[in-house]
Amino acid sequence: MTPTFSLWGGRALRFLLTVLLLCGLGAGLGAGVFPLVGKLWGVHMTTGRLVVLGARTGGFFFLVWAPGVALVREFMRAAAESPKPRREDA
Repeated sequence: MTPTFSLWGGRALRFLLTVLLLCGLGAGLGAGVFPLVGKLWGVHMTTGRLVVLGARTGGFFFLVWAPGVALVREFMRAAAESPKPRREDA
């Protein structure tokens, strides 16, 4: 494995993992919040349907933002890892 492949492969893997983790977080939050809010507002749906609806909606909303967040995170990490140019004092 060449160093360039290792570098880009690692960044791509971190990008994908970040997107998957954020989508999972959104689905989990949606699955937890939708039944609570649905029961408080008196929605006439079963708890199971509210959980599924919440997971789908939360996962979708996080999927909209997750790639952008992951891309910015990888650019920030790459900038922090890159060697800084030396400045020679005159």
